[in-house]
Amino acid sequence: MNSAPPEPMNEEARQLLDRLVAIDTTNIEDPSHHRIEKRNYSRAASFLEQVSRERGLRARIWDAREELPGGRERFAEPRPNVIVELDHGMPRWLLILAHFDVVPVPEEQLGRWKSPPHTLTRRSDGRYYGRGAADDLGSGVVPGLLALTQLHQLPSVPANVRLLICGDEETGGMGGIEALREHDHALPPGHPDRLLTAEMALIPDGSPYVAAGSSGVSFVDVRVPSGARVSEFLRVSESLTAFREVASGWTSKLPAPPEPSGPPPSPHILGRATPTLEHLDTAGPASGTVRLQHIHSNSDAGNQIPATVTLTFSANGPERDRVRSFFSGAVRSPYHLDFREAGDALTVEVVGSSGHGGYPHRANNPVPEATRLLIEAIHTGTLPDGEVGAGTMTLDLRSPPEMVAQQALDIFQNYFRRIEDEVPGTRAEVPPGRERSGYFISPDHPRVRALQKIYEEVSGHPIGIYGEYGGTDASALREITTPAGQPLPVVVLGGMDAQAHIHDAEESIDPRYLDEVTRLLVRWVRSFA
Repeated sequence: MNSAPPEPMNEEARQLLDRLVAIDTTNIEDPSHHRIEKRNYSRAASFLEQVSRERGLRARIWDAREELPGGRERFAEPRPNVIVELDHGMPRWLLILAHFDVVPVPEEQLGRWKSPPHTLTRRSDGRYYGRGAADDLGSGVVPGLLALTQLHQLPSVPANVRLLICGDEETGGMGGIEALREHDHALPPGHPDRLLTAEMALIPDGSPYVAAGSSGVSFVDVRVPSGARVSEFLRVSESLTAFREVASGWTSKLPAPPEPSGPPPSPHILGRATPTLEHLDTAGPASGTVRLQHIHSNSDAGNQIPATVTLTFSANGPERDRVRSFFSGAVRSPYHLDFREAGDALTVEVVGSSGHGGYPHRANNPVPEATRLLIEAIHTGTLPDGEVGAGTMTLDLRSPPEMVAQQALDIFQNYFRRIEDEVPGTRAEVPPGRERSGYFISPDHPRVRALQKIYEEVSGHPIGIYGEYGGTDASALREITTPAGQPLPVVVLGGMDAQAHIHDAEESIDPRYLDEVTRLLVRWVRSFA
């Protein structure tokens, strides 16, 4: 893209994106702490249905809570998805899949936003800032609606198009694309009510390249029982972090895309294992004069790497100074510490940098560093080892595009047996709907190559074919077939460039990418053969 600041977004796109960012469709699922929040889902779905109909498109809300057998028992709140269709009576269908839910804005991010995160704001660099401005409101939802609007104005197109705007993508798709897939599986092959029957699917929920595969993702919740010593909790945390050495041995055939600052960390997409959520409360007085009261990673989602881990101690003056001195001398670059004191309380914040759980190399995860510091503090006698408590952790486990999720989980469970033996009562589980296999299609597939050519014509520069680090809804289409019985070709692409900062503070989109994705979708449908 030209380095000069882009022109303002066209008004139709800006108004749509502005309204969607303001609705705030924050999606939180933290089963280990019984926290489920689907903020403003119904409001967003109603708005999307309305604007689609105003543009002459056929649209309806498909709510998994109402549509699926047993949906009301499964979902305590509405789980709407919006189905928008352009039906010209052609025999073939194409799919475009986007999502309206967004990740939360944790408290630690607020100070790093230069404008309100749920207010779309254009800055002097020409980019538009706001939570979801890229992922996936600006990359997928708005371009999808604009593309169908433009196609609707044409006298004919070679295929019908179904745009699925789903919820729940950020937490595994349980009430979104996974529910739509369950709906289709209950119908016989070829049934006209199937929603995922198509010749090909595009998912504008990625970066400005062709992604022929996206990673699988499982959120492993680990619970350390009440009565475990702090050192045992830390041993579990240390072992979870060490599993990344195992996961990094899982290698995809697909090359890794270029990084913003240089070559990727590996030539190909690898598996990843990243501790994200971590919480410990101790109970009762310590055996010494220093007490560790809490460990808390400052994040609200299992797929968000926190920027800080907060450690709270109680200690008298001299002991507090000794703890502070130890941590100051033991912390390692690129991490640093922030201290706060109030009475006998000492708060130590281990500060790194946050990011998307699928891209751990782009963040400095403070969870392993906080664990290391605490283990060393116990070994040196700075902290007593008499504290007991109960804690929880979450591991963001990413498997390569070709790997079935259960294979990755089987390897993890075999690894975890040693942890269970060392700390009796410790348990690891993946809650329902929180695991998903990756998706893979050969880069030489003719549909992939045809799309690559169209993308290059639209963008005016070469477009590479890579794997995608993050998980996408392509995984839910892994076993879907075309009407001819062939595996459904799925490609991920989008407007999430190096400056998009998805899942982090200052998320934004370059309006040129929003326009480019819109034009690509239109061109793809018109050129489909």
